[in-house]
Order: sequence, then C-alpha cells, then structure tokens
Amino acid sequence: MKKICMVRLALAGLIVSAAGVAALVNALSPAPKAPAFEATHVRGGYTLVLDPGHGGADGGAVSVSGAYESGINLEIALRARQIAGFFGVDPVMTRESEELNYPDDAVTIRAKKVWDTKRRAELANSLEDAFFISIHQNKFTSAKPSGSQVFFADTPGSADAAQILQSKLLAVAPGNRQNATKIPDTVYIMNHISCPAVLIECGFVSNIPEAKKLEDPSYQTKLAAVIVGGYLESVS
Repeated sequence: MKKICMVRLALAGLIVSAAGVAALVNALSPAPKAPAFEATHVRGGYTLVLDPGHGGADGGAVSVSGAYESGINLEIALRARQIAGFFGVDPVMTRESEELNYPDDAVTIRAKKVWDTKRRAELANSLEDAFFISIHQNKFTSAKPSGSQVFFADTPGSADAAQILQSKLLAVAPGNRQNATKIPDTVYIMNHISCPAVLIECGFVSNIPEAKKLEDPSYQTKLAAVIVGGYLESVS
C-alpha cells in the first residue's frame, strides 16, 4: 500500500507540467496499462463521467485525413480512464466502443442522435455528485484555426473546472490562445445536466498539422493525462 501511495503521489506531481506529461506518455506508451490496485468511481466526493462525444451512427466531424471524430474522442477517453485508474478513480463511461445499441423506434440518424444525447444526459443525472467531462474535436471551414478550448455548463463548479483544464492544456499546446467559455444554449447535454460539466474541444481536425497530432496515440495520451490532471485539481 505504501508503494502504491508513492506511485500516486509521483504521478500527481508529474501530470501538471509539460515535462511531466511527456514522462507519463513515455511510461505508458503505446497505451496505458491497468493499475494494479482497486479503483473507485468516487474521488473528492464526485463520480467522474467521461463522455466520448458522438459514436454509433454519429461519426461527428471528419478530419482532413478521413478519420472520424468519434474514434478520436473514444481513444482519448479510454486513455483517460486508464490514467485515472492510477489515482484510484474508475470513471463511468457514456460509451466504451464505436457501437451503440439503439431502440427499435430509433430508425433515422436524427432519431438515433436524439436518443443517444438524452441517454447520456440521463446517465449523468442519475449519478449522485457526478462530474461530467465530454471529449470532442473541433472543425471549421478554413484550415487555419487551431487550439484546444474548454466550454463549461451553467452549473456550480463548471466555470472553475474549465479554467483549470484550459490552463492545463498549455502543457501539450503551449501556443494555444483559446479561452474557456460558457457553452452555447444549443448544446443539449451540457444544458440538461445538473452537475459540474465541461466540454473539451481538443483541437481542430480541419487543421492539417493539428489533425495529424490528434490522430497520434502518443498525443492522445498527452491529452488524456491533462484531462485527468485537470479533473483531479478541480475536485481536490
């Protein structure tokens, strides 16, 4: 147990710095391994909910290389789940694969999206003291925009968490000039849950250099480490 605590403390110290993120990525490459101790859903009084955006019939945005946003989101979320395990946190996942089991009456793609969106919101609201982190990728008509941006819900604790996560993202993208901002009213999930909630646009899949990084497993692990580090600081 003493050794496990020392590992946790060492990782906690590393994860907040650029050098620490790089060291963690090297230690976990090619992908994080499961921790050797028991994890729990609750940390700091919260249950972490990781939401890889889109999935199933909804692939989300398509990168310049043809990769679907849903797959990128899932890879980052799965890595974040594994890293969180090193801190004794076992997140609740809104999905764990690219496949979703839709009800029989969800025939059209729109109906499937609506059902899935409501399902995720209901899941978050069903958990006591949830902390919701939704992972997405951005896209624009121009290839110029770049950078990660964190949006926050209009719920207690969300704005502070978004500011922490936005600052942490500088560890993997020092030139990032995006600012944390309130989520638009048009985003259903973020406006229909009652817990602290942030939505992270990890980067622009329409920007060629950034899209290449977002599809790279090592960079995905860096983003995952930053997300977990930001969460841990937010609930500490």
